Parts: sequence; C-alpha cells; structure tokens
Amino acid sequence: MKMRMMTALLALTLSGSALATTPEANAFLAKHGLAGKTVEQMVEAIDQSPQARPLGYSAGITSHALVLSEGQQKFSYPLGDKFYLSFAPYLQQTHPCFNHSLSGCQGELANTPFEVTITDKAGKVILNKTLTSHQNGFVGVWLPRNTEGTVSVSYKGRTAQSAFATFDDSQTCMTTLALKQA
Repeated sequence: MKMRMMTALLALTLSGSALATTPEANAFLAKHGLAGKTVEQMVEAIDQSPQARPLGYSAGITSHALVLSEGQQKFSYPLGDKFYLSFAPYLQQTHPCFNHSLSGCQGELANTPFEVTITDKAGKVILNKTLTSHQNGFVGVWLPRNTEGTVSVSYKGRTAQSAFATFDDSQTCMTTLALKQA
C-alpha cells in the first residue's frame, strides 16, 4: 500500500503528456471526470466546473503541483514548467488565501468578463485580453515560471492592480484585486 501511495504521489506529467497513475488514482480521476486529461486540462476542468463550491472532493494547486484528495486518498501531480495563478477581482468581499483551492475558493463576481493585462517586471506584456471568470468567481491563467510582474484588471469603469510572482514559494491564489473607480 505504501508503495502504491508513493507511486501516486510521484505521478508525473510533461506538459501535454498523459499521466502515469495507479489503479486507485485512475479510479479517482474517472469518478470525477478527469481521466485521460493532462495536469493542465485537469486544473482547468476543476476551476471551470459549474458545480457550487465546495466540491465533493478536495483539489488544490500549489506552486509545484495539483493535489487531489478524497477521504484517505491523496494524489499529487507536478505542474512542470508552468505556473497556474487564479485571481478573483471583487467589489465588496474577498477572502485571504495563498494556495488556490480549485474545489473550495469562491469569488464574488462569477461569470463576469474582465479586461486583463499581465506584464512582467520589465513591462513586457504576457497577456492582454478579455477573460471571463468561472462559476467560482476566479480567472485562472498559466504563466511562465520564475517571473514577477503585475496583474491589471478593468471592469465597468473600475480597475484593480496587484503584483504577482511565479517562483517556487509564490502564492497561486490572488484575492487582492479590489475594483475601484478609475
């Protein structure tokens, strides 16, 4: 049993490749509609889930891995060379968070379009487009590792801006984007 758990915890992926898993992990993934998906696809499917939070299982994302669990089962999938940042712009309410809970975090503005610009510290634009928050009120983006910069959001004449970083010890959940009149 200990060896199977170690194998599940060491399930590896290279961006876009299939996951190597145990029978227990395969059953868990199948039960939750995640079988056959890459780590990126699993993260996006969970974060974009229309189900109310909290989900029936735990799914969290750290700077290094997607961690899925239910009961005594726990499975960890490395993120590879990308970093997933979730952010929830808000008008009235937010919550403190460091590592995003894909299955539990709920932002204020669900299914809302935002103008988003993400720039690195040198001012180079990483992303500049309209992104719509998911049912959970969060927008998730894949960013290059080992960079830092600024996330800027606009919504109905209001703006918010916050610093981000994608290092080994960086947060994956940004809940500091208070939308203020421009």
